[in-house]
Amino acid sequence: MKKSTKDKLQEFAEKQQAVACSRLAGEKCGKDGPKGCPCGSTITPEASVVNALGDFGRERLSKHYFMRDFLYSEVAEVHGIPNVPNDAGLAIKAGKALCRNLLEPLRHVFGHVTIRSAFRSANVNGFCNCHNMNCSSNKRSYANHIWDHKDSDGFMGATACIVVPWFVDWMNEKEGRDWRVLAWFIHDHLPYSEMVFFVQNAAVNLTWRGDPCDPAQDGDVCRFDGSCDSIVWRSEPKRYVSSFQVPAGWSVKNGELREGRGRSEHYVDFLHDLNRSASRADYLNQLRVAKGAEDDRFEGLVQEWKATQKPWISFDRWRSVTVGAVREAWREAGRGAGPFWEKERSWREAEAAGS
Repeated sequence: MKKSTKDKLQEFAEKQQAVACSRLAGEKCGKDGPKGCPCGSTITPEASVVNALGDFGRERLSKHYFMRDFLYSEVAEVHGIPNVPNDAGLAIKAGKALCRNLLEPLRHVFGHVTIRSAFRSANVNGFCNCHNMNCSSNKRSYANHIWDHKDSDGFMGATACIVVPWFVDWMNEKEGRDWRVLAWFIHDHLPYSEMVFFVQNAAVNLTWRGDPCDPAQDGDVCRFDGSCDSIVWRSEPKRYVSSFQVPAGWSVKNGELREGRGRSEHYVDFLHDLNRSASRADYLNQLRVAKGAEDDRFEGLVQEWKATQKPWISFDRWRSVTVGAVREAWREAGRGAGPFWEKERSWREAEAAGS
């Protein structure tokens, strides 16, 4: 007979009793036992690490989110692999950008946003990948689920798998509504880098990617509430959208739409429902205006890529080569630290002067 979820969890919990404390089976744990009685646990308390992790979890990323909101991992929980960062500072910085630029605006529009999974340490992600547990390699997960490592281009990034309860209810009201409506909303209004949708509840891996040296990402987290004047967007997007749900596969790649994957009448209904509130309608318009500048910059890069007339080179690969050239030129010029946009502007001016 197949075991239920409840039975599987109860069996696992009972197996942990001897590991955690030999008195647990008789419910004689902690202060219930005789004074000085050894509990029989094989685990050595690490108070200093626990305190440090507590401080890490209390770091505020934005008005409504703290680092602890993003630390839970079923894999880490079951297998005893602490979900602890190598670089806590970079994880916090990337998490702030994710919250400020994507999650807070979504919360401002839809209310509560549920975090299903988010930060993974390299240890946790590596274990998942080695055991075929639906995790990509660590290298591919840098600046994605692994917030505390930069990717190969030197950018930071952060991914959170989220569910928007308001949208789940709206989606289930009528036949034919699905994840694509939320995908188009985010695509049209927010500076995402990647979206990967899953089968249930329109859950989506939502990724932000950008420059760790850009001071524009260092705003006041306590004041941010999703209002337009608090949004600072200067992302380095990949603009990729795919889904495991029907219609499966990619829908947007390099910012371009796959044939037959356009906006539907359900999306029109969706925007109509959102715009019934005058204040929300004004906010959505402000988002679209802000997104326009992001779109113009990205489209310029895509056109530059196409002008190379080398279709065998993907946009991502072309952009990576360009980023490398920009960083190398900056180093050769003997200049110090600076945001990437400044380095790229200098590189383009030098290229134009040379031509």
